[in-house]
Amino acid sequence: MSSITKLKPQRNKNWLNVFLDGQFAFGLPLEEVVKRKLTAGQVLSQEEVKDLFFSSQLNKLFQKVLNFLSYRPRSKKEISSYLDKNLFKRKGLNRSLKKEIKGRILTKLEKKKLIDDYQFAQWWVNQRLSFRPRGKRMLQAELFKKGVDKEVVNQLLEKINESQLEELAKKIINKKIGGYKDLKGFKLRKKLNGCLVRRGFDYQLIRKVIDEVL
Repeated sequence: MSSITKLKPQRNKNWLNVFLDGQFAFGLPLEEVVKRKLTAGQVLSQEEVKDLFFSSQLNKLFQKVLNFLSYRPRSKKEISSYLDKNLFKRKGLNRSLKKEIKGRILTKLEKKKLIDDYQFAQWWVNQRLSFRPRGKRMLQAELFKKGVDKEVVNQLLEKINESQLEELAKKIINKKIGGYKDLKGFKLRKKLNGCLVRRGFDYQLIRKVIDEVL
């Protein structure tokens, strides 16, 4: 048995520090404290303490994930890896509890529609094409690495207009060609070819674009 000796507000006013038997035990969201009707002087059983600690860890990590998602969209694999990394650091939780926390958080995120690999992949492709042009091969490899399903990847890549890729490839070449003033013929073509190959453009498109530019 343990007794709640103090409930102290954190800097974040939506959270409270819970002290048991005079010692800090864990933090809880204010809404959780209200929901469970926790008060100073209340006596808790060992099972109740364990349950509150579990809730504390679950809520803390969920807030961290929301912060992780605030910077940019993430794939389910990215979120899963982030959870694994953070759960590994947390003491006082056995493997079973860590697995349960991870499952609950993923389920909660899916219910809130914060996990959607199709939308993530769509965002990724648009960002790449707008700011860091890539060919379909590179986009495919990047999305596979992010854990996006093959069917989703192929569906999105099919929507990319070939003429759009050609224009992007031309822009890349026109930016690079100024630095190759001393090169001509085969050597120039080789340099430009390598530049586009590394960005994942198809060989047929590369040949066409270089012919047009030169």
